Amino acid sequence: MTDRAVLLEAAAKDIDLASLEEAKAAVADTCQEYIRWVQMFSSRLEGVPDEKLHKFVRAFSLTMLGHLPTRPGTCPFCIQYGRDRSCTGCGYAVTHGRCDADDSAFSLFIESFLELGKLILQDTTAPDEADSNAEEKKRLLSLLLGSSGALASQMQECLPSLSTLQFMQEKQIYISRMVEFIPLSLLSDDVKRLFCVLQDRLKGYW
Repeated sequence: MTDRAVLLEAAAKDIDLASLEEAKAAVADTCQEYIRWVQMFSSRLEGVPDEKLHKFVRAFSLTMLGHLPTRPGTCPFCIQYGRDRSCTGCGYAVTHGRCDADDSAFSLFIESFLELGKLILQDTTAPDEADSNAEEKKRLLSLLLGSSGALASQMQECLPSLSTLQFMQEKQIYISRMVEFIPLSLLSDDVKRLFCVLQDRLKGYW
């Protein structure tokens, strides 16, 4: 086991069961809510007019991002050491830097995460319009919706059995895999570029 792994395991062991269960419940809620959105998007996809399809792409992508477990309430470290403890004793702060520090692992991740959402919101030009007809786009979107919903369901089902260390590992993997379902081929090059930055910074998330 590497020194880094030893530090992460020690940090995780200091989390009490109540904090872990609260974080798990919050993540489970975000998964369940996202699954409901997937069902709604899927039911409406076929009837979306061609000229509204890019707006649908952006709405789906932003909804996905908005339901990923990035908030303090989904983190057992924030639950246990935030609030009135001001991060005192937080093992995440020791191993990754305080979340409110500009150069911490979380700050770097969340900066690119929020910027990605901003770029998707502002993205108004569908690239390579002539290379992909509406039916092909809808088939792609149907696949991405179904796959992302299935992953959210899998995450929800595995939560009860996870230790704190496993929970943090799985949360990192879950976010990384979910953002891969953003339909990048239907969005701008700037979105693709920032997606790569986000994925790189996610490597340091845990």
